[in-house]
Amino acid sequence: MTQSTQTYRGERIAIQDLSTEDIEFFKCEGYLVVEHVFDASLVNTIRREITKLVAQNPGAEELVQIEPCVARGELIPANRELGVRKLFRMAKYNDFFRELTFHPAMLTIVSGLLGSDLKLVQSMLLMKPPYVREPKVWHQDNAYFRLRPNKVLGWWIALDSTDESNGCMHVIPGSHLAGIDSHEGTGDLYGLSKQPSFGEALAVPLRPGDGLIFHGELHHGTPPNKTKTRRRALQYHYASALCKSESKPEREPEVIFSRCDYKD
Repeated sequence: MTQSTQTYRGERIAIQDLSTEDIEFFKCEGYLVVEHVFDASLVNTIRREITKLVAQNPGAEELVQIEPCVARGELIPANRELGVRKLFRMAKYNDFFRELTFHPAMLTIVSGLLGSDLKLVQSMLLMKPPYVREPKVWHQDNAYFRLRPNKVLGWWIALDSTDESNGCMHVIPGSHLAGIDSHEGTGDLYGLSKQPSFGEALAVPLRPGDGLIFHGELHHGTPPNKTKTRRRALQYHYASALCKSESKPEREPEVIFSRCDYKD
């Protein structure tokens, strides 16, 4: 952390129909911070499902992805789960995480920003193990997806308390307005060609169950986890069903919704 880092201290909205002011803020700044997306019981259930998923899928390379330093033998975690970098496309492989896609708190906000016809383009669990001193490089999610129109957004929901010391989300407000910038690199190192410093950014600390929803072209990244505990976060990317990818071959969405899927 540098002294110039700013920490988000603005409004944290509740799960409800979005106000005109909320929608305008999202259009201009590219994100909203939302309280109590998941309650404590659901957060604990998700944590248990993570443990179960890792234990039941020892050889699933797409689903369970190991930290590179662990895979190279440079770091020996106390157990396999503590060496996992991320779970990828869980909604494709796992019934629990597929059903979680339909959680009304998430869909209330998503439908208010994107409209009624939706698809889930990607699901991830970002595990951020302890003692792994590698940041997640700055990037724009739609630089991966290449969806047009760019009606795509991400939910990033904390499963542990997050702050600057353990790698909370950092964003550059308003950066989505300029479109997709140049990216380079491969795999998890694919990121903006010109990397901002975390000191230039806005840090968004969250409590377990709180969420950040952000535009798919907002510049964002996370610094290293410098603590002895992990920092887990659920990330689901939703898009308008009208979006088509410019990338070939186009990856199939994990879930496609109809209007009745998220009505009370």
